[in-house]
Amino acid sequence: MFKLWGDNLKIKSIRVQNNGYVHCRSNFYSAHDLFPGDSAFVFSGGVNRLVGEIDSGNWAVSYLLSMYQYRPKDFVLFDRPEVVIDHKVVLLKELSKHTCYMDQLDPLFSGHASVKKLVIQGLKHSNLNYSSDDIRNLFCIDNERFERPLSGVGNEIFKAMAAIGLSNEKEIFCFPWMSVMRFDGYHKSLTFALEKLSELEKIIILPVGRGKNGDNSLS
Repeated sequence: MFKLWGDNLKIKSIRVQNNGYVHCRSNFYSAHDLFPGDSAFVFSGGVNRLVGEIDSGNWAVSYLLSMYQYRPKDFVLFDRPEVVIDHKVVLLKELSKHTCYMDQLDPLFSGHASVKKLVIQGLKHSNLNYSSDDIRNLFCIDNERFERPLSGVGNEIFKAMAAIGLSNEKEIFCFPWMSVMRFDGYHKSLTFALEKLSELEKIIILPVGRGKNGDNSLS
């Protein structure tokens, strides 16, 4: 069994296959989702947009990769998840060290500390040559909001979460399922975070609902 080691880890591809049920949760939604056990998900660098209903299996895989280690009771798995990173089989618990669930359920975002403090804490334990101001400028976070907890940053919350995740050297950013309406509500701030994470060669898993007439485009 291959393990992910080293300070200069850069994940290029992920293949995940599983069979079972998941009670997915976020600050906005909750749904019982089912893994399509007869097919696999394959992800690469940049934004991997998974378009479908809230219980189409897309949220299940994003939640599995990021939250299984923290909320195992939300999962009923019939087999051990099959996870392949860059053509090497890995343990889910090893991969989980490099994932970030972009919701305040992730322990990385718990507590009442300011975004700045969480960024500084992450940088202390990372190998990144950034200062907290470098991170703030990278994601264009307002100075005043940078000094607030996540609950007080408004529609910049995804930029703030991305900044904290990057400071902790996360490689995979897993989003909760979002409706098109909710996605559009965060439009400029969220799309900026997605673009910046893509530029940094991170893997982003983004489960979203279908647009009008069933199309999968998000403006």
